[in-house]
Amino acid sequence: MPSRADRASRLSSEHSAVYRITVMGRLDPKALARIADLQLEPSGSRCDASVKITTLVGRLADQAQLMVVLNALFERRLPPLSVESLREDSLKETQIEARESGDSDS
Repeated sequence: MPSRADRASRLSSEHSAVYRITVMGRLDPKALARIADLQLEPSGSRCDASVKITTLVGRLADQAQLMVVLNALFERRLPPLSVESLREDSLKETQIEARESGDSDS
């Protein structure tokens, strides 16, 4: 478990960080491209009965860009369920999983 100091250093408002943002609702990939350079997590668009959940992962330049993304999601009526700052290697793992799931679909 990372220490409080480690978590705080990742959340600097002046440095880029990798985020996982989970929202209630479905986000069209084209709309996602207009918001930021984020990826849908492979298991990120799932349906649980009547509740649709979308999970986005990617690097944002700073907390100002995070706020732009959150505001854009809010304007699309996609309320946030969680926002997490991730380790740097989490983005690479997500990209590998996305490629592997894309290969299995063909």
